[in-house]
Amino acid sequence: MMCDQCEGLLQPRPRLRRALDVGDLVPDLRVPVVCSLDYRGPVRQMLNAYKDDGQRSLTPWLAPALLASINHALITCVSTHQVHTLVPVPTRKSSQRRRGFDHVERLSAAVTRSGSQCHTRRVLRDRRSDPGSKYLTAEDRSAHVREAFSVRGTLPSLGTPVILIDDIVTTGATAREATATLVLAGMNVVAVATIAGTP
Repeated sequence: MMCDQCEGLLQPRPRLRRALDVGDLVPDLRVPVVCSLDYRGPVRQMLNAYKDDGQRSLTPWLAPALLASINHALITCVSTHQVHTLVPVPTRKSSQRRRGFDHVERLSAAVTRSGSQCHTRRVLRDRRSDPGSKYLTAEDRSAHVREAFSVRGTLPSLGTPVILIDDIVTTGATAREATATLVLAGMNVVAVATIAGTP
């Protein structure tokens, strides 16, 4: 059960947050970032409870905001009507073991079940084994995620529009590194879609 105030705060209001500048990793690349909620107050508490405290029951409350961000990205960032691919930012294995689930993968599955026209492909792998970046500064986060990801498995067809998905974007360091990894592997990343972002 959710109180009326919290339920109101979870009403998606998707918008372009900013353009993610990946130019230092991939020349001249700027990718739009779409968020539906502000990462503060009760929204922040709910996302942290979902992600860090294993409150899986929040999935149906959070997935609509991710779906709204994806749909907004499809409308504003993609010029074709072909099938699109969602690529979740992977959870570190140590975090997944601690939580007992992959929080972004669970959200992605909920979005797909809700009737999204996108397919999910888990082609990113997190190679890090060190602790997370939750309490790091923006500069330290960038260093922490440098070369953190690699690609695996069968990649989407060349030219297929890819939307990178994650729960939160704060400094953008993780999204930048994941986007660069996908682009350097030949993928066409057209947007990053998240539930929430820092205002």
